Amino acid sequence: MTLTNSKNLASAIDPKVRDYLDAKLREEFLPIRDDLEQLSAAISAVREADQQRCDTLSARVTTVHEIIKLSKGRVERIAQLLGDEE
Repeated sequence: MTLTNSKNLASAIDPKVRDYLDAKLREEFLPIRDDLEQLSAAISAVREADQQRCDTLSARVTTVHEIIKLSKGRVERIAQLLGDEE
């Protein structure tokens, strides 16, 4: 079964029927469009929050790497200053 393009059939349909169909389809699809817009906004918010968490985690990893590179004496001195004596 071949489907005909709607533009080819438009002239065969009464303009009032065409207007009714257009209005009915708009009414039916409007809530779906609104839902899709809300979902898109929610997904964007989740992505933004996820990116912030990734940035924070990356900064923490960088800090840990910097601490690991410190000499043992410096790490002990920092621990002592923080009051974490062994």
